[in-house]
Amino acid sequence: MKSLFSGIILLLVINLSAQETPTIYLIGDSTMSDKKDPEQNPEHGWGQMLPELLTDGIKVENHAVNGRSSRSFISEGRWEKVREQLKEGDYVFIQFGHNDQKIKDATRYTNPFTQYRYNLERFVKETRERGATPLLFSSIVRRNFNEHGVLVDTHGEYPLVVRMVARNLEVPFVDLQWLTEKMEIAYGPEKSKDLHLHLEPGENDYKPEGLEDDTHLSKKGATLVATLALQEIARQNLELFGYIKKETLQNPGFGMNNNNVQSAKKMTWREAQRQEDSWYGSREAQRIADNVMLYQNNNGGWNKNINMADELTPAEKRQLQKEKAEETGTTIDNGATVKQMRYLAKVYDATGEEAYKQSFLQGIDFLLEAQYENGGWPQFYPIREGYYEHITFNDGAMIGVMNLLRDVALEEEPFIFVDAERQEDAQKAIEKGLEIILKTQIKVDGKLTAWAAQHDKNSLEPAKARSYELPSLSGKESVDIVEYLMKIEEPNEQVKNAIRSAVKWFEDSKVTGKKLVRKNDSSLPRGYDRVLVEDPDADLLWARFYEIGTNKPMFVGRDGIVKYNLSEIEHERRIGYSYIGNYAEDLLKEDFPEWEEKN
Repeated sequence: MKSLFSGIILLLVINLSAQETPTIYLIGDSTMSDKKDPEQNPEHGWGQMLPELLTDGIKVENHAVNGRSSRSFISEGRWEKVREQLKEGDYVFIQFGHNDQKIKDATRYTNPFTQYRYNLERFVKETRERGATPLLFSSIVRRNFNEHGVLVDTHGEYPLVVRMVARNLEVPFVDLQWLTEKMEIAYGPEKSKDLHLHLEPGENDYKPEGLEDDTHLSKKGATLVATLALQEIARQNLELFGYIKKETLQNPGFGMNNNNVQSAKKMTWREAQRQEDSWYGSREAQRIADNVMLYQNNNGGWNKNINMADELTPAEKRQLQKEKAEETGTTIDNGATVKQMRYLAKVYDATGEEAYKQSFLQGIDFLLEAQYENGGWPQFYPIREGYYEHITFNDGAMIGVMNLLRDVALEEEPFIFVDAERQEDAQKAIEKGLEIILKTQIKVDGKLTAWAAQHDKNSLEPAKARSYELPSLSGKESVDIVEYLMKIEEPNEQVKNAIRSAVKWFEDSKVTGKKLVRKNDSSLPRGYDRVLVEDPDADLLWARFYEIGTNKPMFVGRDGIVKYNLSEIEHERRIGYSYIGNYAEDLLKEDFPEWEEKN
């Protein structure tokens, strides 16, 4: 009995630990830090205001300290203290720069392209080693208007290096320099004083002698900066958005005059990929194609989550040229590399500019080199250790590559410019890819079913990725695979069997009588929830993950524990991740019947 009781207590402890509230740790300087006597002290850090703008579902620990640079924060042991506390599911907000510029102070100064960069990389890598998520922030601007009312930068190359590290290491990046620059300009030279510390003598007991400080923030300024940071996190759809209060997201900006903010709509990278054929010969299309080439790494591939349509300054272009040897972030995840190559092919077809063709061919060579000998593709190449080296079907990674290579091999428009040797190599690659697709189709009780989102590169078994992405049968990624297989001309019996078996599994796995709805709830972050409700007339649904063996839909939150109801996982995951949808609807209703009729 004592042993049983001890076991129950142990399970309770484990479960409570797994569900421990996540924490945001802030590391930075005075513009982010907490201040003493907040009721009297006019100076506030923007990190100080975060608890008021976030829900109770997440904690904030502010370790930012006045006067610290990335160098002194490490040398004083402050980073080590934070690092030791980190656990899986936590976040680290990283913002240094103001004091790294102190060139007359050997204890704080860092060269932006060497020590400053490597310190940021250290924060990122060691955060990830602890299972936490880093976010990089550029420094807020100083209120530095010249006699013409123009806001003049004081940060030099430091914000550019933050962006560079974010891109190379694929870290979420909040450009507070840009956001606060817009804020200062919107308020103007006079009204912007309210955002900082401008006090007449005798106006404040804490600073009776008066104050003129254009670096640090008033409570109003700090609240606005914190709001802008969280709104940008929500705009990027980062995982943290589920912890942001609804009213924070709806706040228009504490009196900002939006008419004074440059808000001309520019084409996004997403839009640039969806234009009429005639547009790809335009100057704008070529400007974006030039960006695409600048972002291409020397190995021929690209990093992910970059807006290729952004206007680049001459300094940014020069920096991108220097970074081309940084290949650690080259990936096929989220459509990276494949999307850039398809875009370049369209622009080359419209313009005949040789540079676009050569950039595309470099991409082909990269994809061919990245393929495993067994036919699969890793998520990152050169190989990044961890789940990134699995054979990756997740989010269409490998199938996106195979669709592109098949278009090349078949000389589809606009890829007819590819030379015969590369066409042949592309054909060989998709043949090997087909072999691994057939080998990784999961058997349960001797019957073929579907595929996992990722498979071990050696054993080919279903493999784990993030804490909420466990080995399982995928109701989403398997659709892409079947759609690919159905495009094969004159499929052999093995391919036909793979398709029919997978479709049979989809039929057996459908969720009926339930509807996924958005339920408005003003008490929740972002003002809504996602819930499954009973509805006998609802369209068919499929879970993102199914338990191998039982075929039960799985819902897994950040604690990594399998639940069987969407309502059992945390709210932040329910609205921040796709766990169930009509993934196979078109496949079953239209695509498969049409294929079956031909075969």
